[in-house]
Amino acid sequence: MKTVNNHQMVTLQDAQRIGILYTLDDVPDYDLVSEFVSQLQSDHKEVKALGFVKNKLLVQRFLPRLSYDFFSKRDLTWFYKPIHTQVKDFIEKEFDLLIDLSLQDNFPLKYIAGLSNALLRVGKFSEENIAYYDLMIDTKPTMTTNEYLGQIQHYLTIINSDAKRL
Repeated sequence: MKTVNNHQMVTLQDAQRIGILYTLDDVPDYDLVSEFVSQLQSDHKEVKALGFVKNKLLVQRFLPRLSYDFFSKRDLTWFYKPIHTQVKDFIEKEFDLLIDLSLQDNFPLKYIAGLSNALLRVGKFSEENIAYYDLMIDTKPTMTTNEYLGQIQHYLTIINSDAKRL
């Protein structure tokens, strides 16, 4: 599943095109992603966010106010492969940095990350995620999405962008 790309370390400061994957479960999730996207855009970054909505009611609830692309269970094949047009566009976009903000295992988001053309793909640490992410953040079961995002920002700020290709 993993594509052959020239992956490399990219700092948050150096990244100009950033892709964000997330699971949209409720209003706090949306607000956190929205705040992060606004922060990046204020730093003159081009940001594209793609959310996976599990609950059909949330699709209707966020549709009028959601300014980012999203897909739901109805956009998956029997094998949980996402088939939505916006997913295909997201995978093909050449990001400097791809950040998966989901703390729970989510195969559709890992699938997208694994096929992404991003130079650096960041996600939650687990042995199963080695094929999907270049940089993984170790999480604790009690960690909130806000704490996880803080860890991602911390490590993407201190990494050495002059490091050799991955």
